[in-house]
Amino acid sequence: MSTYLTIKKSLVDYIRIKDLKVGDKLPPESDLAGRLNVSRLTLREALKVFREEGLIYTVHGIGTFLSSDFEQINDTLDMNLGITEMITSAGYKPGVKFFERKLVKADINLVKSLNVSEGSDVLVCKRVRTADNKPVVYSIDYFSPSLVNTFLSSNDENISIYGCIEETLKIKIGNSLAEITPICCTADLAKKLEYEEGKPILAIQQVIYDQKGNPLIYSKEYFRPDCFKISINRRRVQR
Repeated sequence: MSTYLTIKKSLVDYIRIKDLKVGDKLPPESDLAGRLNVSRLTLREALKVFREEGLIYTVHGIGTFLSSDFEQINDTLDMNLGITEMITSAGYKPGVKFFERKLVKADINLVKSLNVSEGSDVLVCKRVRTADNKPVVYSIDYFSPSLVNTFLSSNDENISIYGCIEETLKIKIGNSLAEITPICCTADLAKKLEYEEGKPILAIQQVIYDQKGNPLIYSKEYFRPDCFKISINRRRVQR
């Protein structure tokens, strides 16, 4: 787990132990760094990211305060995190409630997304991801041919896809092109996520690339909005 995610998980644990709420003040940096067992410089960099995510805010000369409900799983679209990383960094135990894996024929969408031939076999993995046994995300992942053997042979339903790619296959994950859309929860999604049919739900489609620009995964993910907070860090273009 990255330093940022480690600190985030430690901070979430601290907030829950202290039962802090939105608007409550965090300890001074030196005190908080000691409690989380990190250097002040490392903590300062992590707090900068937390501010960008909208988790905290700082009033100069007064202190740093909570500005978000840490019971939600927070993600920011300008950071490419896997679902396992998101759930773990929020202080929850990741799991899987539904698992399906099979080969399908590539349609025109997969041809464009994964640079494969139309009609070729593509491995798809469908999972309902849980946080402390509560269903929070339904994910559908289509794998490029270079990943098929690894994920087809794995019997671990809880496998971290990002972790396996980077740690086992030694492939560095690069950027992803993501599109987020609010949709109405279908009957199938409502059943899988134990959510109310017809209510809004967050859908994210993305192509995940390695650092050389080769497509690795085309994914579709459906998030329960009562469990996730998705942030976008919009930067001002200087004119």
